[in-house]
Amino acid sequence: MEFLKRPMKFAFLWLEGWFDRFFGPKWNPFYCLGALGYYYFWIVAASGIYIFIFFDTGIPQAFTSTEYMTHDQWYLAGIMRSLHRYASDALVVMVLMHLCREFAFDRYRGGRWFSWVTGVSTLWLVFSAGVTGYWLVWDKLAQYIAIASTEWLDWLPIFGEPIARNFLASSHFDGRFFTLLVFMHIAIPLFLLFIMWFHLQRISYAKVN
Repeated sequence: MEFLKRPMKFAFLWLEGWFDRFFGPKWNPFYCLGALGYYYFWIVAASGIYIFIFFDTGIPQAFTSTEYMTHDQWYLAGIMRSLHRYASDALVVMVLMHLCREFAFDRYRGGRWFSWVTGVSTLWLVFSAGVTGYWLVWDKLAQYIAIASTEWLDWLPIFGEPIARNFLASSHFDGRFFTLLVFMHIAIPLFLLFIMWFHLQRISYAKVN
């Protein structure tokens, strides 16, 4: 593990040094990766609530309502959808960088094991929320992600028959599937918020929004 941590730690120290010159230690984003993660989470939550007003759960309706937000009401719903999309990407980047930085500085052992374990679990929740969000659009990219992600599940001895083939044609499922996806796409971030709060319980003076 040391052969990984040393170059990563050197890279972070080098980058932080340059950012200190431009922003100063108080505003250096590398010192606030966790807080930035919270910041992007709230943008995703607020924009998601607005998008939910116009989203329709159905096989053709899901794509149609997304196209309506993107093109017909681009001046507000389209902007909100863009904020939702790119803040979600930024949240993933912040979580990954935060985990890498804590790993590089050897902050995952001893008294910090609790924060490390709960922090790693947030990555999987963010990934799950992102996958369900991609599925809800139900365009060609969403279908590809659905097939690819369920093919991973098919490797596990859980299901009696392969489930990836169910996403090859829309005739294999109905609108109730999208209702389930919407529920998951809302429930997972709520659980993620609880884990994020739990993650900070043993951190003194944690920076959050």
